[in-house]
Amino acid sequence: MPGLFILGIDGLPRWMWQQFADSGVMPHSRPLLSSGTLVPMKSALPEVSSAAWASIVTGENSGGHNIYGFTDLIDGSYTLGFTSARTFRAKPFWQREGSGPSLIMNVPQTYPAQPLNGMLVSGFVALDLNKAVYPADELPWLQDVGYQVDADMSLIETGKSKFVAELHKVMATRCESLHHHWDREDWQQIMFVLTGTDRLNHYLWEDYEDTSSPHHQAFLDFYHEVDARIGRILERLDDDTTIAAVSDHGFAAQKMSVNLNCLLAENGYLQLRASNRPSYIDMLPVTQAFAMDPGRIYLHRAGRHPGGTVTDDQAEELMQQLTNFLMAAEVNGRKIATKVHRGSDIYSGAFAHRAPDLVVMPAEDVALSGRMNLSELIEPTAINGKHTYTESSFFVRGNNLGQIPADMKVENVLDVIMPQEQALYKAA
Repeated sequence: MPGLFILGIDGLPRWMWQQFADSGVMPHSRPLLSSGTLVPMKSALPEVSSAAWASIVTGENSGGHNIYGFTDLIDGSYTLGFTSARTFRAKPFWQREGSGPSLIMNVPQTYPAQPLNGMLVSGFVALDLNKAVYPADELPWLQDVGYQVDADMSLIETGKSKFVAELHKVMATRCESLHHHWDREDWQQIMFVLTGTDRLNHYLWEDYEDTSSPHHQAFLDFYHEVDARIGRILERLDDDTTIAAVSDHGFAAQKMSVNLNCLLAENGYLQLRASNRPSYIDMLPVTQAFAMDPGRIYLHRAGRHPGGTVTDDQAEELMQQLTNFLMAAEVNGRKIATKVHRGSDIYSGAFAHRAPDLVVMPAEDVALSGRMNLSELIEPTAINGKHTYTESSFFVRGNNLGQIPADMKVENVLDVIMPQEQALYKAA
């Protein structure tokens, strides 16, 4: 029997979980939530899954674990690369000295699979199942059952029904894999993440909000199935097991996706040389600032970027100018931002120097993009649900827990669920 079970439910808002538990959509969740504490939690800044999950499993903000988004520029270059387990600069709890046998399945930002005392199957972005499994001799069984590193997202183009069916199939295989490997060893800790909820919310949020939609019931049915999977897990856990359930961000409607690089270019802050496939390497020295997903703004600094010309003396005035510009900016008569943070104010740790200079928090119904595509200010997309910084879910039930902060954040999770171990790690 594990001493700790962490269930991740990607993108499940706290208010929705409570609502679905109370209404009967998620009947197993109702007694679970009443047996412990469910509070709203704040995501990472910006509210991107890669950074949020990294914070959940390390207890650090991005300045400590070095993950600011799914992509980042390689230091001293304009080369864009995916962040990965190799980008991590803080140890997840299962890799720390003295950590007992751990079963870690489908946690985002853990690809390629790194050695640990136990077994790990990487979550998204995982490009190849062969490199997503540790130890490698566990791979054949997963291949035999048809384990997928992610749902086939292209199926949304064939219709929502096929897409939802794919989400059900992937979830079923993952849960089968969880219980199969659970039975094989006396694990000290298990972490298992369901990601279909995030995919569903992105593409069927409009159907959730529109009760007359032909896909509204399919949305509710998926969450009912998620709840059944939760019920099966709970059957296997006793009262001595600490149970935590977390989501990496909340969710809300998305009515418009605004390309920040296009906005910056239209207003003279970003200039590219002519290119059929524009990228960061095409930025001209005159560029003052550029964006990366989802709302990260970087000054084109001398010394940080090969062609950068913004000096430290110029940076303060430029950041204030950009902040005023972004807070006032409207697209189609709609404000695009509610707040602009200074990176120096919100990040701490050994890698805070790699942080964005500004982080833009999107306005209601607006999503922010950092694609280096300057042809479309408003991006066409099938996505109609977006991440929110507030209203992530944090639930915990157990003994010897740490205090839940009044302003609970993703980087506080380990302080609450394993306070002694986290205190020792921080002191080391």
